[in-house]
Parts: sequence; structure tokens; C-alpha cells
Amino acid sequence: MKKLNIYIALLLAVVSFSACDNYLDVKPKDRLIPTTTDDFRALLTSAYNGIPADKGRIAFRTDEVKLNETKYDLTEVQDIYLWNDVNQSSNTLGFSWQQYYKMIMYANHIIDAGADATEGSSEEIDQIVGEAYLLRALMHFNLVNLYGLPYNSATANTDKGVPLSLKIDTEAEYFASSVGEVYTQIVSDITDGIAKLNIETYETGLNYRFSKLAALAFQSRVYLYMGDFENARKFALEVLKVKADLQDISVDTSVLPYAYTSVESILALEDVISSMVENASFISDNMKAAFNHDNDNRFGMYFKDSDDVAGEFIITKEHQSTTKCTFRTSEMYLTIAECAAKLDDLDQARNYLNQLKAKRLLTDFYNTEVTRIAGLNKAELIAEIANERYREFAFEGHRWFDLRRTTQEQINHAYKTESATLNQGDPRYTLRYPDEAINNNPNLSN
Repeated sequence: MKKLNIYIALLLAVVSFSACDNYLDVKPKDRLIPTTTDDFRALLTSAYNGIPADKGRIAFRTDEVKLNETKYDLTEVQDIYLWNDVNQSSNTLGFSWQQYYKMIMYANHIIDAGADATEGSSEEIDQIVGEAYLLRALMHFNLVNLYGLPYNSATANTDKGVPLSLKIDTEAEYFASSVGEVYTQIVSDITDGIAKLNIETYETGLNYRFSKLAALAFQSRVYLYMGDFENARKFALEVLKVKADLQDISVDTSVLPYAYTSVESILALEDVISSMVENASFISDNMKAAFNHDNDNRFGMYFKDSDDVAGEFIITKEHQSTTKCTFRTSEMYLTIAECAAKLDDLDQARNYLNQLKAKRLLTDFYNTEVTRIAGLNKAELIAEIANERYREFAFEGHRWFDLRRTTQEQINHAYKTESATLNQGDPRYTLRYPDEAINNNPNLSN
């Protein structure tokens, strides 16, 4: 980490800023050191544009996919798919580490120096600094959920997490903070960020930026991962007070629910769908069986028949700028449903689950679902809500994290002559620190 900090500090002096007035219209402009409000906004846009796309790649470790054996060369993903994390092929795609800390570095500089920006109003400056706090929190959140143990309130203060980077210091030595410490900092950064934000929601085209509404959605997700169901439900309900829209694909399939133009979009920031997943895999048998193919409109919108192998389906959720998605309202509905069920408020859980289903299913099938769900007990309802997340957020980066924080269930994968099992509670539910991280920081080890 020490070498990494030297590297990114030097980068700061020559960083190429990107000013983005429209979601699909990124115009670079070069600066040396940010001084004006526009400079700091450009630096923040560079950070937004540089967020790693690991959430798409992590799908290979889940029960969402199976590799397409008709593809001639899958050495880039074979080890990921078989959870072979030691002595991987030299071709294996890696998961990001340094890039996350580079984006954190950008955020740290804005937090430290943004208040001194010139040629802008105090409201503009506060908004930029507030967004930087949220971005730093999101990067640490992604890191700890890739490389740290899942949050467990009983052990979080001793479980190994990831290094916290809160300032630019080329001489500092960095050690892995505990999972509890990382989450405490994430919650603190979200709180500090919200205190400075003054934009409730961004218009379509600028909704890659953190707003007050996006910050509330982020709070809800963080508390859900922490198992604090009261707070997770509370903040999800706060989001829906401002924006409760759901894309009604039960009657109109022209707009994808996860698109940045969808009425559901809260924050369209991250690339969550992988082009490698699109090109190298079929949907798993589990995924195929999770849907009612004739009555759930998501199936036809998310998947299509494979031209390679009869009976198999491929992913049609495309990896492109229009499908960037970090938070959308459907997540809030399912968060409320999950939290309510775990807090024994089964009526509220059924209500919010059914509100989402009403916008996804054909009418007759929806009516049968309402009747079926009314008869579920608590454990069955919690399982049904988990299955709904599996369907709704297929290949959007949620599944691996959902498995980590809940059942950590057994998954079996096979590719040609090889097979592997990820056992329930397997240590491989947590990624090893990358070699580059350990080589740059002798304080880290797997």
C-alpha cells in the first residue's frame, strides 16, 4: 500500500480530468492541480468514470452461470468459475484492488482540498465534497465485500477486512482494518456526505452522481449487509417517500428496469453487467428454473435462446453505458420485504414483495402468486424474497454479495473434464488479497 500511495500521489499531479455534462457525452480536459469548483467536479467525474467493473465479473463465482463449452478458449475465466484462487493460469482475469484505491485517492483529495475551491458557490462545493465522501464509502464497501469477511456483528471487530485509506500520505504504512472498522468508516462517510449534499435527485443523464436519494439507498444497503434490519428498512422507506416508481414491464417491455433511463433508476454509476459473462456463459439450470418462462416478463427481457446449444439460454442484459446501475427502487422494495420478514412483520413483507411482482408478472399469474405468498410462513417467505432478488437482479452484481451475507450455500460447477464445489460457508466466499497488493505492502498477507 505504501508503494501504491506513492504511485497514486504522483498520478494526482498529471491526472486527466473528465467533465461530463451528459451521461453519454464525456469530454476530457487536462489540468494539473484542481483549484476551481469546475476542476474539482472534473476530478470527481474522473473518479466516477474509473470505478472498476468487478461486480459483473464476480458472476462467474455464483450460481447464476455455467460456462459455454462451445467457446474455444475460456482460460481467462475458468479458474474464477472453478474457484481456483491459488496458482491460477497467467491468463486468468484479476479482480481490482489498486484501481479502487486510486478512486479513493481522488475522493480523499477532494475531501481534503475541495473546501478551498474557487469560482463556485458554497452549495456547489459542498455538493462535490459530499459526493466524494459517498464515493469513498462505496469504494471501501466494494473492497470489504470482495476481500473482507462477511459482516458478523459478533466477530466484526476482529474479522480481517481491508486497509482504510482516508488521506493521501506517501509515508504511511497501511494495515488491514477489521470488518467492523471498515463498516464504521463507511457509515461515517455516508453521514458526513449526506450532511453536505444539497441535491435531492439528479436528472436523467446526470444520475451517475450521488444525490441525497442515492445516499439514502446506500445507507439502506449498508445496514442490510450489517444485519441491522430496522435501519435498513427505515432508510429504504425514506427512499420510497421520495421516489417509489417501478418500471411496469407487466404491460410494457420497451424499457429495461435496470437502464439508466428507467423510472426506477436512483444511481446509474457502476458497470454491473460483464461482457465476458454475456459471451462465455449460459444461464445456470438454477436460474432457468427460478423463472416462470411464460408469465414472468423478466425472463424474455433478460435472456434469449442460445444459437450454440439447443435448450440453453444466454444473457441479454447488455454491458453498455446505458445499463449502468448501482441503486434502483426495486431494491428498496425487496429490502423492506426482507427486513420486515426477519422482524416478524409478515404482512408488510408480503405487501412490498407483491408490489414488485405486480409490475413483473402477467395478471393471472400474479393473482395466483398473491394467493401462494399469503400461505407462506416466515422461513418460506424469507426464502421467497431471496429468490425474488435472484430473479430481479440477475447478473447485476448482487448475487455473490447476497450469498455471502446470507446462506453461503453450496454451489457445484463443472467445465469439460473439471468440476469443483464451493461448500457451504467455504473460505473462498472471500477473495484472497491480490499478489499486487501483498507485493506493494508487506503488512498484508492471505
